Amino acid sequence: MAAAFTNPYVDALLAVAGSAEAAGALLPDLDAFARTLGSSPELRELLRNPAVERARKADLLGAVTAKLGTAPLAARFFSVLLVNRRLPRLGEVIAAIRERLDRSRNVVEAHLRAARPLADAEAEEIRSALEGRTRRTVRLRTETEPALLGGFVVRIGSEVYDASLASRLARVRAALHEETRN
Repeated sequence: MAAAFTNPYVDALLAVAGSAEAAGALLPDLDAFARTLGSSPELRELLRNPAVERARKADLLGAVTAKLGTAPLAARFFSVLLVNRRLPRLGEVIAAIRERLDRSRNVVEAHLRAARPLADAEAEEIRSALEGRTRRTVRLRTETEPALLGGFVVRIGSEVYDASLASRLARVRAALHEETRN
């Protein structure tokens, strides 16, 4: 869920870009700048520091975006965030942009944790089943979690589909404990 302060920035970017596709095309530039900002404590501190003149911050921002080859619209977007002191929260703004674009494209993100790495065919089969169930396009993010012992767990928003061996064993254990109490 996006923070409320992000909505005007997302609205403005989508309006100026002209379409969801054009705004989506800016995401690699937004991500590249966010990585640069994240990897440089000095840059973050300089852009955040109220003692540094705005003109100097703007020049620095321009130099960084030029070096990265940032699209002009993305560079202007960063300038607006800088002037409004929202650049330190760029990650939240980018997340809100992705969320809005996903909603407009009817895409949902599913986080899949599996006991072992899945073959491409297995991941595709799970993705297809989730698309059938949600009636939306599913972007699948996978990670390995050996503690599951076998199977997988999928989370889409607040919905969880648990097909792990660990959870099955926990249910059996609970049922056996219940039987011994009766």
